[in-house]
Amino acid sequence: MRHARIAELPGWMARLGLTIVAASLVLISAVRAADIKQLTEKLPRAYIGEFLWDGDNTVQNVIITFDMVQALNEQNAEARGCGSYEVDRHVTKIGVRMFIRLSDLEVEIFERSPDDGGAFETDGSHRGKLSEDLQQIDAQWTTTASGKHGQLHLRAAASAACEPAAEL
Repeated sequence: MRHARIAELPGWMARLGLTIVAASLVLISAVRAADIKQLTEKLPRAYIGEFLWDGDNTVQNVIITFDMVQALNEQNAEARGCGSYEVDRHVTKIGVRMFIRLSDLEVEIFERSPDDGGAFETDGSHRGKLSEDLQQIDAQWTTTASGKHGQLHLRAAASAACEPAAEL
């Protein structure tokens, strides 16, 4: 009889192990859902910084604000808003759409609808990382047609507008 109980032990342990694994999957799913919710709630709504084309010393001052941040699913979020680039006192306003992957905080930022009549490059995207504390974005722009690159470095701001304040 004693050998029969020992033989049953691995089956019992296997059932226990499967129960623990199933419970863990449910908990992981719940944690992930909370994480994406935290991301959408805690993502700063404004970033300021600089953009430079590779090989060019001209600093472009950048402002991006998000008026909508939403979860697309348990692993991805989207932020939409506007932005502006200022170079030598010339400001170009744009629309901005950013996708964020929760697992590694990878971002892809698309720019659209520049108000400058076509001189602003929107055929491409910025790909990079959002810092763990959500306070910085570092990304590389790649132009689709030419492969030309530039570097974007942003930091969270308490507030910002998509264009510089008018001079008094």
